[in-house]
Amino acid sequence: MRQVARTFFTLTVFAVIAALVITIGLPQLRQVLELDEQATMEPFVLRPDAGAPGLRPRIDGVPIPPVPHDAAPDRIRPAVDPGPGTAYAFEHVADDGEPVRHDPCRPLHYVVRTQGMPAAALREIRDAVDRVEQATGLDFVEDGATKERPRQDRPPVQPERYGDRWAPLLISWARQDEMGALNGDTAGVGGATMVTLGGAPRLVTGAVTLNAGVLDNWLYLPRGREYIETVTVHELGHALGLEHVDDARQIMYPESSLDVHELGDGDRAGFARAGRGDCHTDT
Repeated sequence: MRQVARTFFTLTVFAVIAALVITIGLPQLRQVLELDEQATMEPFVLRPDAGAPGLRPRIDGVPIPPVPHDAAPDRIRPAVDPGPGTAYAFEHVADDGEPVRHDPCRPLHYVVRTQGMPAAALREIRDAVDRVEQATGLDFVEDGATKERPRQDRPPVQPERYGDRWAPLLISWARQDEMGALNGDTAGVGGATMVTLGGAPRLVTGAVTLNAGVLDNWLYLPRGREYIETVTVHELGHALGLEHVDDARQIMYPESSLDVHELGDGDRAGFARAGRGDCHTDT
């Protein structure tokens, strides 16, 4: 009797597998069986295609977000003329030589962690965001305050905190004991999060962390707020995929200076090109 039951169970399993193969095909079946595998991180890069309808590839076991409700069929704000500047560089470059950028056909949402941040600094952050918005032609939307702490391995999808979407860009005011990269006289750090879907890389979020140990001392000094705003613009540049340049006349030069507050011609070219990414309709 046990042998008959075992044989019946085996035949049932083969029948179920055969039905799945017939219904969705071998590639999709493979994706179903491996759906919970973690994507490669640092940076966040997800390589499988979307597969069968209804299946959503995952990052760390969390499904990638759908197209947001506020995405548009075309870019939201007009593209910015990059001008003649050449002193700019991008951190991520696709196989075709094009820089990897954010989607200009949807808002770039951001949140601010106000814990430990002087109230006076929030104005400089918002002014910096406004400047970058004008320089890139990207549409920035502030979603308010957050309690999320900065971290170097920040997950790009946090449904328990931000819902079924890419986590908004995080702007924080922190100290070295909370963010190890804020060492010495480093005024801030910034970076973008890249994913690859269907062979198309794109930036989906990012983070800017400002060093309270350095910038607290600048708040009430002459031109101190101007300095904080410039540092924030620089780090937002990194969050948009821009890299350091060797020209000391540019804000994206690695060493900040009170003598450089306005965007240089290379900065303007770089920020404008950072805002000229492709529109995506898969997530």
